Parts: sequence; C-alpha cells; structure tokens
Amino acid sequence: MKKIIVSLMLAAFLAACSQGVVDEEKAESVAHSQTKETTAANPHADGTIPLGADGKPADVAPVKKERKYSVPKEIAEKYKSLILEVKNIPENSSVQTDVLIGQKSEVTGTPFEVLVEHYFPDFVIDADGTITTRSAEENNPVAKIKVFKFGEVFFDGWLFKNHPDEHGNFSDPAYSMTLVKSVTK
Repeated sequence: MKKIIVSLMLAAFLAACSQGVVDEEKAESVAHSQTKETTAANPHADGTIPLGADGKPADVAPVKKERKYSVPKEIAEKYKSLILEVKNIPENSSVQTDVLIGQKSEVTGTPFEVLVEHYFPDFVIDADGTITTRSAEENNPVAKIKVFKFGEVFFDGWLFKNHPDEHGNFSDPAYSMTLVKSVTK
C-alpha cells in the first residue's frame, strides 16, 4: 500500500512540475497565426505605417484629394479678368496686372507668369466637395491660380481677396501677390 501511495504522490508531483513547460514549436506557430490575424485586422500592425495613440496612422502625409470645380455659366459669362497686384518687397514697389480668366499672363518686372484657372465671386465648397460659387455677388471672391517662375510651376493655389494673408496664399521671400478686383465683360 505504501508503494501505491508513494507512486501516486510521485505522479502528482511530476504532473504539477510539468505544467510550466511549453512546447516551443507549438508556441511559435500559435504566435505566428495570431500575428497574421492581427495584421489582417490592422494593416498598420506590421510596423510599416506607424500608429498614433488614437490608433490612426501617425505623421503620414495626407493624400491630396482631387478637387472638382463648378463655374456656373452666368459667372463665366459675367467675369472677364482679374486685377492682381504683385509687390516687390525689397524694392518697396508694386505692379498691377490684368490677367484674363483661363489664360496665362506675364507680370511685368518680375520673373513670374500667372494663370488664372478659375474665379469664384462667392466661394463655397459644397457638401460633396465641389468648389463653386453661391452667387454672382462678390461676397467672398477667390481666384484659383498657378504662378510660374522661369517656366516652372512655383505656386498652385488660391488668392482670397477678403483674406489675403490666410489659406496658404502665394508667398515668396521677395514678392507678394494679392487679388485686387475683378473685371466684368
């Protein structure tokens, strides 16, 4: 009887000691399958795109969304050109130039050419992201322009008449550019 009790105690002791032993091959395959599941659920989990504390990609440049523009026929028929003022900051001088909408024009005395792509007298962005105008009245006049310096695109953006220093307007160490007024047909 003593032998049976000792054998049972020894078996219990061995079973208790073996509970912390892990089969490494099985553990690696389980960990690998869990990693695959995590990566499938979260494509950023593999570390190629870092995640911020909120779980969104951190410090990733935004993808530039292609904008749609809608210039109503009445606006296209009403406005002919825009008067832009280009200031030479070091020389404390300025020049105004009349640029036809849809055309490129040289700015006298500067290395710039300006293309006025669109003019929106009452600028608004619709719910679907389309840039357009609410009315023909000049409540919030904005010009979409491209500025070329020595033939290369130097600036591709907006000139806001009522907010000339906001919204990423044209900037150059030696020059500034503002929308002065529109010219009707």
